[in-house]
Amino acid sequence: MGEFLIYKTNTKFNFGLSDYPTEFNFGLIEEHGWYSPSNSKKPNLGGVSRDHMLSVRDGFNNGIDPKLLSHPSNCKLMVHSDNISKNKNSSITEEELRTRIKSWDKKYK
Repeated sequence: MGEFLIYKTNTKFNFGLSDYPTEFNFGLIEEHGWYSPSNSKKPNLGGVSRDHMLSVRDGFNNGIDPKLLSHPSNCKLMVHSDNISKNKNSSITEEELRTRIKSWDKKYK
């Protein structure tokens, strides 16, 4: 496995959205359902997926600890097609993510 793929694996979100019911837009899921690829039993190409606001590619390119990218405060629910069109672009900076993590951890820990 290449370096990027190892990094990407380490940035996966490992938390339940239901653990933070006030933090995510669950209305998107109610409206669109979860994304499911075309080769699944019940495809839903217009569904919702989790977005890394600070992208995995930017994290990798800038040597950012993958644990920061997997933090719940870096997660946003988006319609999958919007997430894909965002491509590898980040919607927040590393500094913004670090600030979000501090606030999140203060609130939840």
